[in-house]
Amino acid sequence: MESADLLTKSADKRNIHVKENVCEILELAGIKESDLNIMTQSLYSMQDHQANDMMLLEVDEEILKGLNQGDAISFRGNKHDNAMLCTQICTYEVREAEISNSWLLVPNLKLGKTTDIEEVTERTIERHNVKKIFNLYYEVKETKPDLIYLSSLLKSSSFNGLEYESTIDRNVLYSWERLQNELQASDQELKQALSDFLIVEIDGYLRLISFDIEARSLDLILDYFERQSWELDEVDKENIYEFLKELIYEPVFDVIFKRYTEVSTKTKDDGSPLYRFIEEKCCAVIAKVLLATSPVTEYKEFMKTWNIGTPEKMQPRERYLHGSALIMYNTSKLQKEVISCPEADLPNNIHDRLNELFEIKAKWTVEEITPYIIRFTKGIMNVNALLTKYARCSTKNGIKYYGSKHDK
Repeated sequence: MESADLLTKSADKRNIHVKENVCEILELAGIKESDLNIMTQSLYSMQDHQANDMMLLEVDEEILKGLNQGDAISFRGNKHDNAMLCTQICTYEVREAEISNSWLLVPNLKLGKTTDIEEVTERTIERHNVKKIFNLYYEVKETKPDLIYLSSLLKSSSFNGLEYESTIDRNVLYSWERLQNELQASDQELKQALSDFLIVEIDGYLRLISFDIEARSLDLILDYFERQSWELDEVDKENIYEFLKELIYEPVFDVIFKRYTEVSTKTKDDGSPLYRFIEEKCCAVIAKVLLATSPVTEYKEFMKTWNIGTPEKMQPRERYLHGSALIMYNTSKLQKEVISCPEADLPNNIHDRLNELFEIKAKWTVEEITPYIIRFTKGIMNVNALLTKYARCSTKNGIKYYGSKHDK
């Protein structure tokens, strides 16, 4: 009992000293104690108990809105990558920034009116420990994810047919969760990027359908379509699959059929949908097959062969070659030629890509060059902005052309 009394008296004595110190500081500062609330809070640094596993992150309204709605945010990428913050729909660069005045993290610190205790007449002192002192914080800036290498990432495990599945190394396969962890992109942006490729899910893994399988399967589908003498907008999906199910793996058939058709305005007798072939996409694949066997072909010969290779009710057009081939005049042979130029074979750097494009062809229209540079667009940096920044514009016969900035 006596020991407890001594501890209480000792604490009271220390408290009196603290009050005296507070009053002395106020007097030196020229501040009247009556102008302040009755509570004083003393802050103490705790070097041994700092919250070192905590960081300060500034977020924008979209991130804050998502957090309030229960959405998840995550930092994605490998150890060698710069930090990127991803929400469900956006991707952000994360940058370290200095704080001009240090910020203190003090749990349970009272602010404003909570320090005004009316029923207390004497100044009270509260001790609070500073859990962390922030001299740096992290700011975010919305950006477009870099998904240029997505196709090469999936290419090593491309689906080449069921007969080759036993040769696939399971360690190179990517599930949706693995892609989420390794690629620095929001879920929505990653799904959009995947939709640009022919991706089939097999045993829980996302597989890129090889071009050989794509071309062969589409050829079988179009061949059956011609034999049925259907119109372009009278395509019966169930009928085609029933006939080809021994030749095309069903998940692959579904993905390819979805890529090259759209729902028609016509329906079957039972009300179920019919489909319409997308002429441009179908013709473009057939052209790629021809270009693979003959990268340079005299124009009239190519167009004739291309026309023979497409269904009778489809009409090949020059613009269907954009992104796959160029039509150029060979001055030495005095003839127009179709030359293979696949977008996927060009450099993944905008400067190197444009340099190579301008070496291949000195002048480009916006329509011609767009398929080759659209993947580098980001935010307000659209195709026209990219060309303004990296190319030189000229006009001939009322048509705008773009070439190298360094040409005279």
